[in-house]
Amino acid sequence: MEPNESVAQTCEQCGEGALREERVRSAFWHDDRLVVIEDIPALVCERCQEQYYDDSTVARIDLLRGEGFPPERAQAELRVPVFSLDAGLRR
Repeated sequence: MEPNESVAQTCEQCGEGALREERVRSAFWHDDRLVVIEDIPALVCERCQEQYYDDSTVARIDLLRGEGFPPERAQAELRVPVFSLDAGLRR
């Protein structure tokens, strides 16, 4: 099946949207590090954007987490701005 192609399933979250196969990216906290995993195969709801991963995908993510997301295996690095609502309230 091609990415973005709908499959014959309905979203369990909203109960209305059709699911389509996509490659997505997700961010995870590991200790005090934010890591991003790209190219995750997922079923994505066309209506609410809920993402569903199959068991083998979850197992692969868990393996990376168990290995501590080794920096030497990273494909790239991102710089991420950090904001504080407390700082934003003080002027």
